[in-house]
Amino acid sequence: MKKFGSRLLRENRYGVRLAVFAAAMALLSPQVGQAQYGQYGGPGEQVQYPSPQPPAERVETNIGPLKVRPYGTLLMNIQLSDTVIDDIPLWARTDASLVTFPDGSRRRNGEIHDLVFTARQSVFGVNLSPASPPTSGWIPSALVEFDFFGARPSDARQPQTRVFNEPRLRLAYFQLEQGMWRITAGQDKAIISPLDPVSLSHVAIPLGATAGNLWMWLPQVRVDHTHQFGNTTAVVQFGVLRPQFGEGEITDRLTTAGTLSDTFSGLGERSTHPFYQARVAISRPMRGSTFGLGNAFHYGREAIGSDRNFDSWAYAFDLQLPLHPRLILRGEGFVGSNLVPFQGGFGQGVSVLAGTPATAPPVRIQKIGAGGGWAELAILPTGNSNNIIYLGAGTDDPRDSHLLPGTGRAKNSFLWASYFRQLANRVTLAFEWSNWQFRTESFVGGRPGPRGNFGSANVFNLALAYQF
Repeated sequence: MKKFGSRLLRENRYGVRLAVFAAAMALLSPQVGQAQYGQYGGPGEQVQYPSPQPPAERVETNIGPLKVRPYGTLLMNIQLSDTVIDDIPLWARTDASLVTFPDGSRRRNGEIHDLVFTARQSVFGVNLSPASPPTSGWIPSALVEFDFFGARPSDARQPQTRVFNEPRLRLAYFQLEQGMWRITAGQDKAIISPLDPVSLSHVAIPLGATAGNLWMWLPQVRVDHTHQFGNTTAVVQFGVLRPQFGEGEITDRLTTAGTLSDTFSGLGERSTHPFYQARVAISRPMRGSTFGLGNAFHYGREAIGSDRNFDSWAYAFDLQLPLHPRLILRGEGFVGSNLVPFQGGFGQGVSVLAGTPATAPPVRIQKIGAGGGWAELAILPTGNSNNIIYLGAGTDDPRDSHLLPGTGRAKNSFLWASYFRQLANRVTLAFEWSNWQFRTESFVGGRPGPRGNFGSANVFNLALAYQF
């Protein structure tokens, strides 16, 4: 165990710093429970945008023995960027890259502006629970949630860019609760890093993915136990999750005709080990909101060869700290290795030095260690949720020495600021600016050399949301 722990710390230079910071916060912050943005602590809780509907205004009805509560967000996004970028930005392309137009002319990426209109990040779901909960025994409930960020079908007559967005499953699980125990089975958020920055520009994929925010929805079985110490709540969570890696450079070698990436046996599945994740968190009321601190751990295994495995591990902490009744700090930090399942390491889990020819076995494969995180400051200038300002930053920094030619994404960072305004009951307007900084690594003799290409992008997003 001592040898294993020493190896983990050697793999990433951020480990000791994050562990010490999290321990210090636990000692210095005596005060956690119900967060301003929904239930703090457990994954699976719904993202609450400013002014979530109070219980008296929720859409719900009883159908036989069940209480049915549909919910959702009808979302319109209008996005302008000063470079070519996707409708949900994850990083900036390098300014030096050239874009070819249909007439054959070319311009640098940094000289092109894009304007995108989309409603495909709209979300809808339904909660099911007993109309008359039993007074004893296990109480069942269920949830299923979709958005329209699925595949875009295309044929010879209709180009893929037309509006043919298919529904995509986000969450689908049921729960059993009795007293302080809860069992969850189905597809839910990963246990580690349960928080996300508040954003209406990034709903299909959380803001900060690949730039400091670990996330993923995975099939799992999880057990939560809650204990109350006065007005302090402690929660312990443990679960086993689907071991899905999806490392393109090596997983593509497994794909055969007629298979879907969500069904065929991948390198995680072939290890015959699930992901193991655990989290311990405390929460307590503080300054009119909630203080919360969680520490989480992840371990998995990836079968690189018939008798060769790479492990995947992470330590992460999450924090919500009310600095003032109108000022709330939230954020997460992590350190780990081979974290591509959660888009850590800038979306890189292993680096591969390809053989010659391309069909030959790789010359070298090695894990990529990384560290990063994000922080968000919420400002309530009017003392309520009618007006909220968010300021934040995040970064994901893979270890340069773990990169190889062909795997050169070296660092991804971003800043953002947003303003949320409640226009009417259930209707929210949000304006968000984000700046993305992307750096690559160049190689000399197969080893990291001077800095490579650099990219930056400014993205402006105007969102209109109707919540029910």
